[in-house]
Amino acid sequence: MLEQLTFYNAFRKFNLDFYCKSFGIKSPKSEGITGLDLGPLFEAGRFREIAEYCMGDVKATAELYFHWLNYLAFEK
Repeated sequence: MLEQLTFYNAFRKFNLDFYCKSFGIKSPKSEGITGLDLGPLFEAGRFREIAEYCMGDVKATAELYFHWLNYLAFEK
């Protein structure tokens, strides 16, 4: 996805949060957990919260992909 969104590195790379916000997709970061929180969550044994955070990234990436596929892809 990142290669497509940057036109194979012709443009600057941004994080998933940026692309979600740009395309009107709910960002997984809006739940309050970011990648910076994962270390402390792991140390505290809060594995379910880590899994939910990761699943949010997966869902957002899938939604971004389908948005790209339906509206931005040059070939269909």
